[in-house]
Amino acid sequence: MNDHATETGEVRAMLVDSATRLFADHVDAKMLDAAKHAGWSPALWKVVETAQLPLVSIAEEAGGAGGSLSDLAAVLRIAGRHAAPVPLAETAIAGWMLASCGLKIPAGPLTFAPAHGEVITAAKSGQGWTLSGKMQRVPFARIAGHVVMLASGPAGDVIACVEAAKCRITAGRNLASEPRDDIDLDAVAIEAALVAPAPDTVSHATLRERGALARALMMAGALERALELAVRYATERSQFGRKIGQFQAIQQELARFAGEVAAAVAAALSAAGAVERGQNAAFAVASAKIRTAQAAQEGALIAHQVHGAIGVTDEYALHHSTLRLWSWREEFGNEAAWSIELGRAMCAAGADRLWPTLTAD
Repeated sequence: MNDHATETGEVRAMLVDSATRLFADHVDAKMLDAAKHAGWSPALWKVVETAQLPLVSIAEEAGGAGGSLSDLAAVLRIAGRHAAPVPLAETAIAGWMLASCGLKIPAGPLTFAPAHGEVITAAKSGQGWTLSGKMQRVPFARIAGHVVMLASGPAGDVIACVEAAKCRITAGRNLASEPRDDIDLDAVAIEAALVAPAPDTVSHATLRERGALARALMMAGALERALELAVRYATERSQFGRKIGQFQAIQQELARFAGEVAAAVAAALSAAGAVERGQNAAFAVASAKIRTAQAAQEGALIAHQVHGAIGVTDEYALHHSTLRLWSWREEFGNEAAWSIELGRAMCAAGADRLWPTLTAD
């Protein structure tokens, strides 16, 4: 390993340690219960933003912390493990969009508008622009200060940053009570300085990939937490005079759960590296979303089976992880959608490309 790789590893280890302590110190049952009603935790956001975690992968000259995508991946995994009720992934992706075209990244929570078949149009109006269209299930829209979107302009796609207060927002939520809101733009006027041509690296396809990667990483973390809770409960709960973790059937299920978690973590981190290198990114992200979604299905089932009745109570911590697993599994394409896309891509590439793609570094 060269000196640069050693230094990078040491810096990331410090980042992981710092982020782990931050979330462990500030995320507790009281905060998570409150976030189910409020949709997020403003107090946690202040701490996270002060630590520059949402913009850890953005270059310093663009207003970020100067880290890499793999650094962000490590943070998202930890955030998923703690079920952190803040738009960390959304702000990171929105910041990446703005930095990619030279637009200033505003302070506060951000979100981006994922495309679900909708088209946002941007038209020049005097010295500025107007934005029109509708977007469904935008993450954290009602608590974000700004919404960053990819819009269809007169000469190609543009990236626009609009104040959320200027949008008509209809509140919604996912299964885990996280905000998933609809936005209606009716010729909303914004300044010319808030619009810029989109580079080739930012498209509806790459936005979906970034969203899917973020959810895969967060699911990997949530799976780790669910496994931790299941193992702890199995070592504490007694039945028929024995700890339930001593029963072979329970041991087998926990071992299978651990295998699912390991596969999910490996797939998610591998995909982050592929996107960072720009090598087989679409293939890697599709594989990661498929594998983590499958692990979420199996892992959540085993976790609840091990816990029995207590696993479904509102007072116990498990549901914060499993409800997010079930919700995130469906966002930015579920495993069925990604499997179809992956199959079509491999068929189009031809049989000779299958093995080289699977074994690419």
